[in-house]
Amino acid sequence: MDETSVRLSKRMVELGLCSRREADACIEQGLVKVDGKVVNTLGARVRPEQQITLAGKPQALATLPVTMLLNRPADEDAPPEQLLGTGSRSPQDASEQVWLARHRQHLSILGAVDERCHGLLVLTQDKKLPRHLAECEMEFLLQVEQAPAADELKARVAAIRLDGKPLRQCKISRQSDHQLRCAVYAPRAGFFAEISHQLGVRLQSARCIRIGRLALAGLQPGQWRYLQPFERF
Repeated sequence: MDETSVRLSKRMVELGLCSRREADACIEQGLVKVDGKVVNTLGARVRPEQQITLAGKPQALATLPVTMLLNRPADEDAPPEQLLGTGSRSPQDASEQVWLARHRQHLSILGAVDERCHGLLVLTQDKKLPRHLAECEMEFLLQVEQAPAADELKARVAAIRLDGKPLRQCKISRQSDHQLRCAVYAPRAGFFAEISHQLGVRLQSARCIRIGRLALAGLQPGQWRYLQPFERF
């Protein structure tokens, strides 16, 4: 390491460009150039003779916990947080939020989280939101090999037992010969495999299309967007 080099954030403060807190935020948001090149790595070091320029003020929103909606593709094995990034951000995202790599950290993930699930996922840094989402109805479309007739399905649903108890807070209906609709609250791990087994159908996939009042809408598989401040589940 060059003994004459110093941390970029420290040098920015020395030059009077901003405060120490603002320096880290500016670096993280890609607002800092060193010799004409953007440097967005916290902890980067510079030499005294290097030229440092600042493109603007850091965005205040960047300090707040974020919530994102992701359309998880079918047959995607990667952890959902790895699908987040500038390249997969939906062009329809109207949020003014700046993408930061740390938005992948400390996330609670709800929605299409089960093994055979794809579709809508909520990824949030808001510690209060998961408790609220547990009280929101989630809607799934279950792709099956062959769906029972409506009357037969109703009888089979009535016979389902989970942990010895009748199925609660869950509505299952027939959509077509190969698709069922399931509206449920906070499905536990393995839920869809278990109810499919008891229904006597072969489950191929489960697609989450709605959580509370928010639906997939125009979000394409593999794309994500930030939750808007006015949106409510």
